Amino acid sequence: MPSGLISLLSALLVGYGIRYTSNRWAWLAACCIPGILGGGLMSFAPSNNHGALLAGIYLVNAITATLIIIYQWTMANTAGRTKRVIASALIAGSFSVGNIIGPQTFQAKDAPEYRPAKIIVLSTQATAAFLTVALYLYYVWANKQKHKQQFKLESEGFEMNRTEEMRGDLTDKENLEFRYVY
Repeated sequence: MPSGLISLLSALLVGYGIRYTSNRWAWLAACCIPGILGGGLMSFAPSNNHGALLAGIYLVNAITATLIIIYQWTMANTAGRTKRVIASALIAGSFSVGNIIGPQTFQAKDAPEYRPAKIIVLSTQATAAFLTVALYLYYVWANKQKHKQQFKLESEGFEMNRTEEMRGDLTDKENLEFRYVY
């Protein structure tokens, strides 16, 4: 029950936080921190330290809120009808594949501590935090590039005014007026 409570509270906290601060990347990375700490406790705490192991299990459940952010951030940063549908399907499929693969890392030969699987939990959380920051930096860079390109075209007399219908079919790469959110 505490694990479910941690999942619920982290999802509510993240939803509230994003609504009022709008820093999706920071909230996504912040959700990974308890997962990293939890994975570290589960991986390296002594097997007789039941409190630390239990705390690790509870902390890993804060990662639940990341799926909400990932779906929303992907949809906000993907333009073009077809590209958006494909991106959404890829996220859902990746989540499903991860849920199939994850339990398979807990091999009977590693019982009772399952240290390799716990280290995988730790490393996936750390990788997710790293990739979140890298994606944030890419979006900042891409927005600056789009701004420069748009400014250059407008200074040459190119009109950017397209109808909403025309912009709806352009992808985020094609539409110079599209800006990534972070």
